Parts: sequence; structure tokens; C-alpha cells
Amino acid sequence: MDNERYMKRCFELAIRAGKKGHDTFGALLVRSGEILEEAENTADWKNGIFGHAEFNLVHQCANRYPDSVLKEAVLYTSCAPCERCLGAIASLGIETVVYGVSYEAFSLLTPRDALPLDREGLLEKLGIRMRLIGPVLEDEGMHVFEWWGGEYRPLSELIAEMAEIKARIAAE
Repeated sequence: MDNERYMKRCFELAIRAGKKGHDTFGALLVRSGEILEEAENTADWKNGIFGHAEFNLVHQCANRYPDSVLKEAVLYTSCAPCERCLGAIASLGIETVVYGVSYEAFSLLTPRDALPLDREGLLEKLGIRMRLIGPVLEDEGMHVFEWWGGEYRPLSELIAEMAEIKARIAAE
């Protein structure tokens, strides 16, 4: 039940980011039932600013919490983290990540399908222990993307638009 409570907060942060004109992603760090930090997406692709919510959260936590706290903490994120963010999360020694929307579901909104990677296995080969748990409240999480970029658009419209783009790419 706590996973759902924290995920709902991630979704709130994601919508807040979207209403500011950013991509709709939110993340938080929890330890022993206490939210230690929260972050939202601040990416600015036009100016080359990465700004993913998980990456922003890592920056907030770096050099602020001892390794023992980070190892026990759980990072919650509204959507399964990209590989860059996974690397950043791993750099803190965080071992548990709970995500809302899966790579597969999110790929409905991107030009490419999700890659079927064993991310945990790859990290393990590098000597990094990380457990990815999810999806949690995925249907609700998908609707967060309706606020992508600052204006509300129905999820069905976004998915249909991306399906057309994927079809054009496949035809080329």
C-alpha cells in the first residue's frame, strides 16, 4: 500500500512539471516511511538541459546523505528510469527503485518500441545491485502524460498520434 501512496505523490510531481511546460515525470526518495527528497522534471531539450526527475533527485541527494541512508532508501519514480538515470541512481548506491509506468507502456508515447533489456542483470554484471519494482498504478500513471508539455491532451489522442509517427517511420 505504501508503494501506491508514494507513487501517487510521484504522479502529482509529474503533473506539476507538465503544467510548467516540462515533460511529466516526478521522483522521490523515501527511507523508513519518510520522504527525504522530491524532484520533478526540468528538462529543456532546446537548450540541451537533461533535467530528468530521477537525475535531479540524485543531484539533490549527492553529498547530502551517508551511504548507509541511501542504501536503505527507496527511489520512487513515475516512469521506469532511462539508462542515464539508472546510472546516476546506481552512483548513489540506491538498491531499490519502484516505478509507475513500465518501459513497454511508455513506449506507446515514443517513436521507438521499448528494448527488452534485463537492466537489473546488466547492472549486476557491473557489480551494481539494484532491484526494479513495477509497474505500480500504471494505468493512472499513463494518464499523467496527458499534461506533457504544459497543455492537457487526452491519452488516447497522444497514443494515436505516436502510432501514426511509428507507421511513417516504419514505411521509410
